[in-house]
Amino acid sequence: MQIKQISIYNEFQCVGASCSVSCCRGWKIPINHDMYLKYLREKGILGTVLRCSIEKKEDMAAFRSTLHGCPFWGFDRLCRIQKKYGTAYMPTVCIQFPRQLYNLDFFCEETLYLACPEAARLFLVSVLENKPFDFSVTEGDAGYEVNTTNDDKAFLDYLLQSREALISMLKDNTAYNSMSILDYGRDAQNACLAQKTLPNPKDYTSDIYDILDCKKINTLLFNGFYHISLRTISPFLYKLCKKYIHQIYHLSQVNPAAADRKLIRLKENLYQKLPDLDLLLNRYYEYYLFTNFLDIFEDYSFSKHLLYGIVKTHLLWVFIALFAVNKKQITMEELAKIIAVYERRAPQLEDALKRL
Repeated sequence: MQIKQISIYNEFQCVGASCSVSCCRGWKIPINHDMYLKYLREKGILGTVLRCSIEKKEDMAAFRSTLHGCPFWGFDRLCRIQKKYGTAYMPTVCIQFPRQLYNLDFFCEETLYLACPEAARLFLVSVLENKPFDFSVTEGDAGYEVNTTNDDKAFLDYLLQSREALISMLKDNTAYNSMSILDYGRDAQNACLAQKTLPNPKDYTSDIYDILDCKKINTLLFNGFYHISLRTISPFLYKLCKKYIHQIYHLSQVNPAAADRKLIRLKENLYQKLPDLDLLLNRYYEYYLFTNFLDIFEDYSFSKHLLYGIVKTHLLWVFIALFAVNKKQITMEELAKIIAVYERRAPQLEDALKRL
């Protein structure tokens, strides 16, 4: 099988105890079926501890969440299972994270999930050094299951061409939030359904931007993204959300126009600390296309996935700007941390899109 790996994939190495946002906290850690059966059969003290640490609801088994995090996350910030028994006793998701393995049956794509701060740092290094994101191709056995039920190879090839066209638009300085992105997606979807030739991305230009005002941001944040539980599972993100509530949301309830102006000033202040903010956001959207665009293979909805990427990218700068208030500068490590905690919660935005 053809296996495609994103350019930063093999650069990743877990930093262990020095990680600023450990993957051992704030997640429900699922246990794959084979490992679950192995835990059930395990003898001795290890078997007893493993079984006492598992909860099973319907078809999903997972480690019980604690205020500290995973029950096997030690106070030295390392996994006690891995330290004592090696990876053979770890759930598959723990071994793979942050590697995102996507088996489309015809080929595989392997990328890094930016919810890990070290993966986010590698992303930022590529952006700052102007390195392209692309795939290296090898032949081999995937070793993991197919992730799709679709077998329409012609449509998948169409999506690959479409993704390449969108990335070329971004490289030609089309802004991630330009309406030309959505116009292209609409026409590409219509051409696909009519079995016509893919539209030319060079035909799409627009001075109209899909700017999210405070009212839309409120809808996105308070329909699944923000929750009081963040205080425990993601304290860093919780503080940023509270900043937004105190500085923008309350004002938007009494004077929406003033809140929108304050949001604009937040971005202007951020430009002073991150002059290359627009480049960063465009590259973030580009990386989103590499990692998520082929989700269209399941639901055929170009507009939904392109819009989700725009919304996700827009809200990223909002959280960076909130963090940057009263700071002289932002380090790469701080940026990577913001991206990582945000990425873990960002999937909640997709359902909120329906309310806009």
